[in-house]
Amino acid sequence: MRIDAIRVRKRKPLSLTSLIDVIFLLLLFFMLTSTFTRFAKVEISGGSASASAGGKPPDVLIRVDDPAGWRINGQTLAEDAAILELARLQVAGAETAVLLVRGELTSQDLVSAVERIRRNTQLNLSVAR
Repeated sequence: MRIDAIRVRKRKPLSLTSLIDVIFLLLLFFMLTSTFTRFAKVEISGGSASASAGGKPPDVLIRVDDPAGWRINGQTLAEDAAILELARLQVAGAETAVLLVRGELTSQDLVSAVERIRRNTQLNLSVAR
């Protein structure tokens, strides 16, 4: 009778290369899909809707789409001069202002204008199309 010696099988060492690749791929995915910036919100009111068109007209009309500058009550002014004019009109008794959106005005231009007007004046600002 022949007795065979028990062969001890040697296991191959476990390769971690594929595990590391998967971890790096997951890390890359989560880094690329994450958002690292905070978004601020700007409150924009569109005015109140009513059944009748009769109401108090706004004190100031503002247009921002002109390449030469802003138009305040039909007068074209540079942006800084327009802010000063709005402050002067507020001191003179103006309470409400309407920002007219016309032409090729981008949303960034609109938000920048609203932020600048709200930061430098106390006018009740509405946006109209």
